[in-house]
Amino acid sequence: MRLSNHRTKIVGHQRPYFAWLETGGMTLITLFIWAQSDLINPSIIESGKATVTSFFWPILGPLLIALRYGLHKGMTCALIASIGIAAMMHLAGDSAFFPLSHAIGTIILTMIAGEFHHHWHNVNRRHALDQESMNSKLESFTKHYHLLKVSHDQLEQRNAGQTYSLRTSIQALRQIATQYAEHRLIYLAHPMLNLLAEVGGLEVAGVYQVEKGRVESKAAAVLGDHHQLEKNDPMLKEALESQKLLSAATLTEKQEHKSRYQLCIPLVNTHGVTQAIVVAESAKFFMLIPANIALLSLIANHSADLLSDEVVASTLQHNQKSYFTSYLQRAKYNHQHYGANSSIIICIDRNNQYPFALNSMSKYRRGADIYWSCKTNSGQSALVVLLPLTTPENAQQYSKRLREQIHTEVPTEHNDFDMHGPLSIATDWAQIQDQMAQLGTYDENLADHSDGNITKLKRIFSV
Repeated sequence: MRLSNHRTKIVGHQRPYFAWLETGGMTLITLFIWAQSDLINPSIIESGKATVTSFFWPILGPLLIALRYGLHKGMTCALIASIGIAAMMHLAGDSAFFPLSHAIGTIILTMIAGEFHHHWHNVNRRHALDQESMNSKLESFTKHYHLLKVSHDQLEQRNAGQTYSLRTSIQALRQIATQYAEHRLIYLAHPMLNLLAEVGGLEVAGVYQVEKGRVESKAAAVLGDHHQLEKNDPMLKEALESQKLLSAATLTEKQEHKSRYQLCIPLVNTHGVTQAIVVAESAKFFMLIPANIALLSLIANHSADLLSDEVVASTLQHNQKSYFTSYLQRAKYNHQHYGANSSIIICIDRNNQYPFALNSMSKYRRGADIYWSCKTNSGQSALVVLLPLTTPENAQQYSKRLREQIHTEVPTEHNDFDMHGPLSIATDWAQIQDQMAQLGTYDENLADHSDGNITKLKRIFSV
């Protein structure tokens, strides 16, 4: 308030009414001072004393008005005062003694002061706009900083126990699926939706069964309030057609979001059949990062397999290599599209003397891991472990635990038990292709056509 009053004293009132009132008052004061001065007294003018001893005080009125309000009001004050003095002297019969030079000087100085006011006002306005812009940017930066800080803290708190909770939750879903031979969506919908909400920050969402590409109207589970199903929604249709997770967070600035939903998560099993779909109208935007989207895709894939009316086995058998190939393709897709890495560990019993060692490795199975019991092209027993969304460091720790377990069951002096890995999907894809070809699982979909390993793979596969 004090700053505003001080500014008003310097630059004047912003309201036109008060500005003109002050201009009129200053004009009357100028007229009064000029009328009382010796400059219009004929006897003093004739004696010549006025030019030596008197200061032209009336000039201060128009000068102050011009400095405070600009050229327009300053010139109005100067002209009215000059015309008023001229009229008074004309009525008194003293027109010959009118101080024309003082009047012209007052008008010129008022014009200079008015121009200075405009220049000063423009400079101040430019600085004020710059200051306002900087304050706005600072406020926006502060809001974004606190928002990011809160988001980062929430992500750290959630990620601190995310690995364990994710494995435990998937294992809990698997245990529920093993209790029911059919209609598993009824029992899995709520815990599955809660797990997706924990990972992806879903706030309003629903799970719907899909039969032959058509979405059922009744939701198997609903999260939040005001959830509705729009079967003609463009994102929902595209998700069903492409069988891929779609998110509004992946849209570019030029793309317009015309969908009701923020997320569409189709649950596609290893046979390529869409079992159900999750649609979410609302989700926490800071949680829709590529790593979390990859986790959502992983959970959806596992959940879709659990929804299939098949026996849920903890380890895939040799004749289920197509299933394992599908899981491997998913891991490669997650890396290519979301940057989420996965790893593979391969254990081979060269002389088929230690089947108990391969079986004992299953006790280290985590909820999201895929185990495949198979044989090499030479008939050797093998166990392949796929560790989805596992960093090389975590995979190395897991491999270390397996090696310690194997050394307790296989004599160290024997070299009949090999362990390859961990092999990273991101950096060791060519080596993974070689190893999978030795297991008789060469697939064109797994081949990397950008390198020169195709001929080598075909040669190994034909052995």
